[in-house]
Amino acid sequence: MLLTPGGTVPSGPPHTDKVTHALMFAVLAYCSRYARFSPIVTVAWLAVYGILTEVLQATIAVRRSGSIWDWCADLVGVAIGLAIAAAVGRRVHSGRTK
Repeated sequence: MLLTPGGTVPSGPPHTDKVTHALMFAVLAYCSRYARFSPIVTVAWLAVYGILTEVLQATIAVRRSGSIWDWCADLVGVAIGLAIAAAVGRRVHSGRTK
């Protein structure tokens, strides 16, 4: 979705794209933790992935532009995904000890 041509991306209210970025990266971070990647590895690979997608948007002919703010939204999403994964993990772990 991050590299689809600009003409095919639906538009919405201002900053909707930032929410979309955050949600996508929150899901990726949660899945990464579910796959038992450490939080550090999760942040590292998703930060690199986010930068890579923004650079590709700015350099390949998909009629889109790269944005540092989109990357910041990606990182906010990673933090949200990690927090949710930690909360779920604590809940699951506390349920097993009862």
